[in-house]
Amino acid sequence: MEPSALVERKRRGAWYTPPELVRFLVEHTVVPAAAERAGSTVRVLDPACGDGRVLARAVDAVGAEWVDAVGMELDVGAAIEASAGVPAATILVGDGRVLDAAGSFDAVLGNPPYLGQLRRSTTRAGRSTLGGGPYADVAAEFLLRAVELARPDGGRVALVLPQSILASRDTEPIRGAVGALAAVEGIWWVGETVFDAEVHVCVLVVRRGVPQRAIRRWRGAGAVPLSSAPAAAVGGRTWSPLVADLAGVPVVALASSAGRIGDLASAVAGFRDQYYGLVPHVRDRGPGAPLVTTGLVDVGACAWGVRPARFAKRTFAAPRVDLDGLARSDPALAAWYRRVLRPKVLVATQTRVLEAVADERGAWLPSVPVIALLPDRADDLWSLAAVLTAPPVSAWALQRHVGAGLGPRTLKLSAREVLDLPLPDASPEAWAAASALLREGDVDGCAEAMCVAYGVPASRTAALLAWWRAGAVHR
Repeated sequence: MEPSALVERKRRGAWYTPPELVRFLVEHTVVPAAAERAGSTVRVLDPACGDGRVLARAVDAVGAEWVDAVGMELDVGAAIEASAGVPAATILVGDGRVLDAAGSFDAVLGNPPYLGQLRRSTTRAGRSTLGGGPYADVAAEFLLRAVELARPDGGRVALVLPQSILASRDTEPIRGAVGALAAVEGIWWVGETVFDAEVHVCVLVVRRGVPQRAIRRWRGAGAVPLSSAPAAAVGGRTWSPLVADLAGVPVVALASSAGRIGDLASAVAGFRDQYYGLVPHVRDRGPGAPLVTTGLVDVGACAWGVRPARFAKRTFAAPRVDLDGLARSDPALAAWYRRVLRPKVLVATQTRVLEAVADERGAWLPSVPVIALLPDRADDLWSLAAVLTAPPVSAWALQRHVGAGLGPRTLKLSAREVLDLPLPDASPEAWAAASALLREGDVDGCAEAMCVAYGVPASRTAALLAWWRAGAVHR
């Protein structure tokens, strides 16, 4: 592909659908809809049809005389290509999210555009136009609109979506709105990249006007059928329980009777302003506070000055922040950073298991997206660090948030979600012992003791520890 074409596709979030995904979409929407409406025309919509390949297969599956196929495409060139390639379809130029045809279609299917959370088209003041948070992916808006466009008495929807649809915070309102209108009938957890872009996807199969029942599941590039997930898997704030076991996450049940991390601490997480405001003030030499990036946080250890760090597309041997210079150029931002120069626990993001390290001296500055956990009492510092080192807590978090990270098995928590992690309630003595072991540098001993603190049955501890050790970073 020409570099200019690749840049344009990235700008629009356009990654065209490979044949195996096209086939799956049609077989789970258009084909059953046609069977139910034998002898009648089936109305089909692709709200972001690209070059028309999904509509072409839909027409082939039913026959041109039995299908009323409609496609919408924002890019004029792609719409012209679709019109030429699928003469039986009506191709409209425009944004499928604003099509005025609610409840009209027997089947809505396709591969909507994906735009990262920091792209301007997904960064909005307040909320997205369809009810998501300010950083809801455009693809999530297409999901809700597709459900609204489907017939309320059994219309079917199948879309190729980024896996973040299952767990991202800003998509939570959209998941709730979809659940109020329709039932999730199936999910194909692809688990590997299938586009030119590094996008991990799933396919959701949804149907309006039917009760929520057990959810069919498929996995891998070949869509291998698996056991169904219970209806309750889509009953919570995330839909990650649909696929947590497919991502290899051990099942753990943690009680909440002892409270949550938020009972003992607050959390601080920077974003755009905190990241870009630092760029002119980070250097390798001279005085300044050590800047700790997420890549420097390991389980129970910090590699600042030990291995290089990447920040703002540059490599530093030991990055420091000139806080005096920052104070002169941006006093408010300098004050924001100075408030975290206190004893704290730094929590990395985009990791296989929770990776956190205690900053007992309060000397480190967290680089976005590192989360700073600030204990209400200094005495709780190592106790909180032990909670974030506990294998059952990592498993519990992934059960609820798998899909939010960049990879199919990557954990990404927000500050709020870190505060919601449960405290141990089975053995205060084991928790205290784990905290002491962690302070001494015995990360593995802490992990073992925290399994006891959370009441993990002895018969399951070995497997849980093996899973955690495989994902933990020890350096």
